[in-house]
Amino acid sequence: MAGVNVGHGITFISAGFPSPAEDFTELSISLDKHLIQNPAATFMAYANGKSMVRAGIHHGDILIIDRSLNARNGDIIIALLHGEFTVKQLSIIKGTFFLVPKNSQYSPVKISDDMDFEIWGVVTYSICKHR
Repeated sequence: MAGVNVGHGITFISAGFPSPAEDFTELSISLDKHLIQNPAATFMAYANGKSMVRAGIHHGDILIIDRSLNARNGDIIIALLHGEFTVKQLSIIKGTFFLVPKNSQYSPVKISDDMDFEIWGVVTYSICKHR
């Protein structure tokens, strides 16, 4: 994965009132450094569909996926379900796994022993295009 450095004079941008923290200006930001903890186990994919909009993941967003992490209850994960990739929130209730969409138009999927299911990775970041 090639490194990407962005910007000159980048600083923290206030979403409210201006910040007096101008002394902390960085000359550039490395997206790799900030978004990728384990390069050998990190992959990117585009989100497809609308099942995760309430989690802030929209169609076409870039997902950063770390395969080295162990998924925990509440994580957004990439699962391989019956040979197809899906992005959902992992819910573990009394040892039972559920794939939970974050859109009320879709239903959770209860994972049973007879299903072809694998947790492929954990989504650590998503990148949304605003324009």
